[in-house]
Amino acid sequence: MDGNNRWSKKKHLNLFNSYYEGGLNLLKISKFVFSNYQINYISAFALSKNNLNRPKYVISTIKKVLDKVLHQLDQNKIDFNIKFIGDLSFLDNKVLKKISEIQNLNSESNNKLIIFLNYSGRVDIENAFKIKVNLRKKSSSVSNLLSTRDIPDPDLLIRTGGYQRISNFLLYELAFTELIFTKTLWPDLKTSIIKKYIQKFNNTERKFGI
Repeated sequence: MDGNNRWSKKKHLNLFNSYYEGGLNLLKISKFVFSNYQINYISAFALSKNNLNRPKYVISTIKKVLDKVLHQLDQNKIDFNIKFIGDLSFLDNKVLKKISEIQNLNSESNNKLIIFLNYSGRVDIENAFKIKVNLRKKSSSVSNLLSTRDIPDPDLLIRTGGYQRISNFLLYELAFTELIFTKTLWPDLKTSIIKKYIQKFNNTERKFGI
């Protein structure tokens, strides 16, 4: 979900409105994908652990946007489940309580939107190895100790904003994921573009190293 800052400058909008539009776009795209394709999991990299090094006003803005989007989710009916993964300790108790409530909505739904917040793929792998060492069980697979253990590995990753890198996302899970990098800024990513990328993926022969 890269490009919100640049989009705010491009549209002459303040940072809050830019991130808010980005949040609404995630919900719009998720509804479109779940309604039109046999896809049960969507993962969104909303905030990297590295992003917490950004200026305090940026992090404060992101927190305010999250609070507003969470309240909107509570008021507007959605038919899919939302789960948050990452270190949420940087959020206040009010927001944490709201996240807990949101995660309980549609918990039985097969369609899951996974939002990675203050997440680091590298830290997740390091933590998994620490757990494995403490367990002292050779049979414990690292993949079963990751925070993503209950989620299938991604089939397709779409990176917006023009940068051609993974930026500490799902470093372990992306081993055989198809990658698409686009210059489109996140708030400008339309469902029509998503449709084109899914079609491209469906026409891709995946060999998984065979």
